[in-house]
Parts: sequence; C-alpha cells; structure tokens
Amino acid sequence: MLKRLSIAEFLGCLIRHIEEKTGLPCYDSPLNKPSPLYSVQITKTEPQDTKTMYVDRYDVWIHCISEPTETQSTAPVLELVQKLEEAMTDDVAIPQQFQLLRQVYGGLQTVKVDESNEGHAVLSFSFSICYGFRCK
Repeated sequence: MLKRLSIAEFLGCLIRHIEEKTGLPCYDSPLNKPSPLYSVQITKTEPQDTKTMYVDRYDVWIHCISEPTETQSTAPVLELVQKLEEAMTDDVAIPQQFQLLRQVYGGLQTVKVDESNEGHAVLSFSFSICYGFRCK
C-alpha cells in the first residue's frame, strides 16, 4: 500500500530546513512569537500523477516577519527575504521513502509594513513529491 507524505510531516521538514539554513525560528503559527521569524502556510495540495509516478504537489507561502522599525522601512524584511531565498537554493530534506522531484520558487508575492511596524513579506514555493511508482 502506498503512503503519502502527510502535510504535517512535510511542514515539519520545511520548518526544520528554514531554521537550519537561516538561523532564525520558523513556525506554522507565529501568533505571539517575537520577531524576526519565518512562518509557513500551506495554500494548496493536489495530485500531479504522471504515467509512471504518484506525485503530490504542495503549494506553500513562507512569511518573513522582521523586527519593528521606527522608520517604516522595508530593508529589514528584505534582508530576511534574501536569507530565505539563499536557504531555499538547497533541497528540503524529506523522509527517505519519498523523493523530492521539484522545488520551485514562485517569487515574492507581497512586501508591506504591518500595524505593529514589523516588516512582512510573503514568498511562494511549490514542491512536487513522489510517493510511489506505477507498475504494469
């Protein structure tokens, strides 16, 4: 029987990767956590099966939240964006029984300064993960 990579397990792998590569904390729910930090959000999952493989695609938004600034500058959050972009040039490690086929950067979606004067940027990524092969 085929076992898919669970969303929770995938998010755990992604969070661990971001923390190890950037040196900053990453959460799936950043409520009441001190900045700077990263936060991951699954936006969509869907099957992307091929003729020969069973594949799931995970679409993710990664939020970069910088410390508050007095000047309303986006420079601190853009530094976090750069760190994240560099960190995501390496493949996310997933459990051995699965195979990461694609890790695609979808670009910067938005940059703003929140009411709390924290910089906030959102980047999108897509991950395609194989969890089995078709046999005839």
